Amino acid sequence: MARKFYGQLFGWEFEERDGRLRCTIGGREVSGIGERTGPDTAAVWTTYFAVPDLDATLNAIAGAGGRIFRPATGVGEDCRFAVVADPGGAVFGLWQAGARIGAEVTDEPGALVWNECFTADFAAAEAFYTGIFGYEPADLSAPGFSYTALTLGGEAVGGLAELPPDVPGEVPAHWVTYFAVADADASTDLVRELGGSVLNPPFDSPDGRLAAVTDNQGVSFCLVGPRGS
Repeated sequence: MARKFYGQLFGWEFEERDGRLRCTIGGREVSGIGERTGPDTAAVWTTYFAVPDLDATLNAIAGAGGRIFRPATGVGEDCRFAVVADPGGAVFGLWQAGARIGAEVTDEPGALVWNECFTADFAAAEAFYTGIFGYEPADLSAPGFSYTALTLGGEAVGGLAELPPDVPGEVPAHWVTYFAVADADASTDLVRELGGSVLNPPFDSPDGRLAAVTDNQGVSFCLVGPRGS
């Protein structure tokens, strides 16, 4: 199901490797798809952070009040990875590269373009991610809305957003994955044709034309195209 959906939506090609699908565009890796680890495990897109020392990062996360859901796991010579959560409950992954660095292409149609965490405890999340990963915060807040870009070497690599007050309390902190597309409206229509659903239809923003959708298995993500597309 995932192969057909993302293959047609983003033009991905697939290679089975170590029980997972390696997703590529023009031979360059853009993402990976694997089976859920259990019947009670939600199907989601997981944001991964590259780290130079996985074990040291896991120790730091545990010491900062985070949780370890999947301990350090090796995949041959490709990589070592783990799945964790911040103190607010937002789940994300850690990736220590070996032969595979992870995504080899970003910021072009069909590839990852942005990740951001929505959280109820904005100050705690900012302290956690800047403390663990050494990011510098860049405040982009507006009246009634707290937002920080996480920067590395002056370049924004992700964002933290405060959950709006009208969001139900049972909505957990979570990371959101954004994929670039050439035409947000056409891609949203294609999502529907492929059996997905539209959570928020396309709208223009300062960062492009955005839409929130789910795939044909209910996994949510966002699309980003040029404004007016």
